[in-house]
Amino acid sequence: MSNASYFTSLIVNAPVQTSARYFEAGTYLVEVDHCKFFLNRKRQMRAAVECTVLDSNNVTCPETTQLTWVVALDSDSGPSTLKTFMVNLMGCKPTDITDEVVNKIFIDEESDNTDASIATGLQCIVNAHEKPTQSGGTFTKVLWKRFDADKDTRPDFKAMPQVGAQPTVEVEETKAEVSDNIPF
Repeated sequence: MSNASYFTSLIVNAPVQTSARYFEAGTYLVEVDHCKFFLNRKRQMRAAVECTVLDSNNVTCPETTQLTWVVALDSDSGPSTLKTFMVNLMGCKPTDITDEVVNKIFIDEESDNTDASIATGLQCIVNAHEKPTQSGGTFTKVLWKRFDADKDTRPDFKAMPQVGAQPTVEVEETKAEVSDNIPF
């Protein structure tokens, strides 16, 4: 096998790399692009909801920003957190979340299933707030509610306090009077 064929084969058989931007504190109107199950680099099961921001009060995440919410399914709260998301998304009772429903919402990246998630195209109001962790980091809690433009009132994002921006400090420029012209 020639070097070119070897490298071509490496590229063809390589997984597509993705990087994600995660939710920051704020309130968002988003459209769901995709829901999936995947294994992270450590081969731990995760669920991800990928979406596009339609509007928000977070100035660092304007319209068209793509954000991802990831849930660790091997954590104590992961499965419950994901079930709560599905109940809120589908507007159903917890008992309505069956294996079939889960597999229609979340597509397993490892499977041959090429169907789109039934959640694709749905709109949601997302409230994200940050809280400190015991280890000194920051955890972003994300709460979801399905948004129906025909039934629900769209939040007035312009009237909300803006988040995500660094405060700007205005500096007044002054010139000092120079009485001595020293060249150094």
